[in-house]
Amino acid sequence: MGDNSFRLAQVVGDLVHHVKPLLAAHLGDVARASGLSLAETGAAVRDLRDGRFRFSAEGAALRAGLEAILASGGEGYELAVVLLLADAVQGGQAFEGRGLAVQRLGGWPDTLRAAVAQGLGVEGVTRGAVEIAEALLRVARSMRRDELYAVAERGGDLAADFAALMEGIGHRDGIMSGAALAVVELGARLPKQAGYEGCTAILLLNALHQGEGRGFAARWQEQGAVYCALQPSRRDAILAGVRYFYETDPGFLADQPVLGVGRLGEGAIIPVVEDL
Repeated sequence: MGDNSFRLAQVVGDLVHHVKPLLAAHLGDVARASGLSLAETGAAVRDLRDGRFRFSAEGAALRAGLEAILASGGEGYELAVVLLLADAVQGGQAFEGRGLAVQRLGGWPDTLRAAVAQGLGVEGVTRGAVEIAEALLRVARSMRRDELYAVAERGGDLAADFAALMEGIGHRDGIMSGAALAVVELGARLPKQAGYEGCTAILLLNALHQGEGRGFAARWQEQGAVYCALQPSRRDAILAGVRYFYETDPGFLADQPVLGVGRLGEGAIIPVVEDL
């Protein structure tokens, strides 16, 4: 991963997403291991955050405490993994304690497990394709009749395209081809137009079905901020679909630069979706 690549920013962003809840649960554990007061530990973590989660000389005590927790595997272990791994991947360094971290992945919450797995370079997804497909199909089937009509109007044969859309969504679990898929692709390029969210969900369904999501790399660059601004009931399934391709395809946006961890807009990282 390049120093400013999308994938590096995504790994770091996913890891540090978990810092706040883990710190709330283990502030005292980290303070004791670091020989710092609670206030000093909180300040040290804030300084680390402000330094984009790269350790400096001023953070030596915090780092030493986290390394002690990492070695012992004791309370605060997940937080130690997250912070030390975020620093290691940005520095291109090997992660000490990799073996134990890999062993413990299976017992962690889905989003934390996937974030650490990606950082370690091992297989791990937030959720499976079947669960995502079910959520995407719910979005597709939430399209109103007038939305489907508007989508079909953009094709060459209104009656045939409308019928194909109804058939695909109602009886083929959103899997489409030919003219029907062509009008869906067009609809998925028109934010704020009728049927946009449903068309995007259908495209993701078909990409999952085909096992090929590279086409969504360009779509993410162009429309990532739009996806993030959708209503949660539709947004989360779409983000989960895009994330699945990132987590399962090492080439997904591998060479794409990103302006900064956590920023939305062109080249933005994919937000964590906790629940579908």
